[in-house]
Amino acid sequence: MLELRNLTVHHGSKRVVDDVSLTLAPGRTLGLAGESGSGKSTVAMSVLRLLPKSARVDGQVLLDGEDVGTMSWGRLRAVRWSSASIVFQGAMHSLNPVRRVGDQIAEPMRLHGTPGSVAELLEQVELPRDKARAYPHELSGGQKQRVMIAMALACRPRLVVADEPTTALDVLVQAQVLGVLTRLVAEQDLGLLMISHDLSVLASTCTDLAVMHRGAVVERGRTREVIAAPRHPHTAALAAAFPVIGDPAHRWTEPSPESTREPLLAVRDLVVDYGRTRAVDGVDLEVGQGEIVALVGQSGSGKTTLARTIMGLRAPSSGQVLFDGVPVPAKGKALKALRRQVQLVLQDPASALNPRHRVADAVAEGLRVHGLTDNLDARVAEAVERAELRPASLYLDALPHELSGGQQQRVVIAGALVLGPRLLVADEPVASLDASVRGEVVALLLRLRRELGLACLLITHDLGLAWQVADRVAVMHRGRVVEQGPAGQVLLSPSHDYTRALVDAAPTL
Repeated sequence: MLELRNLTVHHGSKRVVDDVSLTLAPGRTLGLAGESGSGKSTVAMSVLRLLPKSARVDGQVLLDGEDVGTMSWGRLRAVRWSSASIVFQGAMHSLNPVRRVGDQIAEPMRLHGTPGSVAELLEQVELPRDKARAYPHELSGGQKQRVMIAMALACRPRLVVADEPTTALDVLVQAQVLGVLTRLVAEQDLGLLMISHDLSVLASTCTDLAVMHRGAVVERGRTREVIAAPRHPHTAALAAAFPVIGDPAHRWTEPSPESTREPLLAVRDLVVDYGRTRAVDGVDLEVGQGEIVALVGQSGSGKTTLARTIMGLRAPSSGQVLFDGVPVPAKGKALKALRRQVQLVLQDPASALNPRHRVADAVAEGLRVHGLTDNLDARVAEAVERAELRPASLYLDALPHELSGGQQQRVVIAGALVLGPRLLVADEPVASLDASVRGEVVALLLRLRRELGLACLLITHDLGLAWQVADRVAVMHRGRVVEQGPAGQVLLSPSHDYTRALVDAAPTL
């Protein structure tokens, strides 16, 4: 069905894909693993000639024996959607926000004259028929991703390329999406090329696995064999970077000392309403001095609303948030003073940083806001080096696009550290990072806790991350904390059905 013969791709003088040869048969699933920059997405875009015109492509991409590179534009338009289709990574960015999803699913069917029913396609991806009338913003992340899969199946292709289809989805929704893809391959005899930096996703979906590193395929074979006995050091490093819940070797944190003092952060019977919707419902939560508490749960469980309320960005409907025994002020100078001690680290560093601001300006912004401009350059350089960007002189004049994802996240952490906070509220701080880079950022957070006594409320849907670093885990579901306690107790012996469902859905190697 799909054969890549000696595929090589150059962007200018840079070779981004180097002599890649792969095959995929009907009814089979091939995983393509690798970190950002390894060339795996370039391979995906090569299948249907979606690379920019400036790219130089050598070698062959054969669909059912026909070379995509020599197809006329008319033939290529006929092949796209009908013979092969792509599920892109960011469903929200791929869907038109002002058109109903049913119309968007029907569009390739109209263009290619393919008979069929949008309602039947929605049922295939386990969505109710009435979702055809919904707009993208009315759907959850997992529902939007399933709409993308329905679009990819609309013209009954024989090959589907899925490029990071589950990135940033919580474990339950991820399991549902992967289950849909696996079932469709079996029922429709599709060929599925699944691309991901997460080996656990590929392990649960793909029969065969190829690993890319610096543009080349360094290892390939049956998925179980490649993961169980990797021959290439990069494959072994990818497998080792994936935390295994319950494995002491992946438990990186030492318990914080028990404190008899008041907790640094205390949330008491907190309620937050959005109109008629109760987003946070009677939550009690504590974070001690120097303690890391992981707040886990699905998207929509209320985790981020709770974080915004802790930061004073949202007023509670009732209840209290206490920092160091004092209620979080609603506004004014007192709230501004609090934010020097409580800093937020956001999920997507590329969005958190102004693309036109140098690293030095980004890190100095908090100091300027609080009027702390004495020894500004020295403070900024110290914060940058604390965030493991050393020597600082190499990074201070850089713009965000000149940095890797891990370096960008370190800049965000440096911007938080420069004010000398006592608590970090980290909202999915490693969700979009590669496995090895994620490990570096996690190690940085643990070092900051050890050296500075920094406490952290870690908001995540990743139970493996919670196992790695958290002293205690609190589980949120529909606005309530349904279970909390020491990480080992909650993750290894959960008492609530919802926690058990999260743990069971967590992908494993």
